[in-house]
Amino acid sequence: MDRGSCKMGNKIITSHVYPPIPWRGNDWCAHLDDYDGAPDAGPQVVGWGATEAEAVADLKEQINEEDTTL
Repeated sequence: MDRGSCKMGNKIITSHVYPPIPWRGNDWCAHLDDYDGAPDAGPQVVGWGATEAEAVADLKEQINEEDTTL
């Protein structure tokens, strides 16, 4: 699901992961549309949360932290 745009025009993509564990704190993940998950792609942030909104907020927070450390 596209949840808006973020850093440099990238779109935020969310997924309902729903892992088979009793804790529901990481049911949703969010990442930018250029995320490929490859280990050799360098640092790529992923947000996690119990809800879609929490995952998007976590992703944006991580992006803001990354921008301030540059």
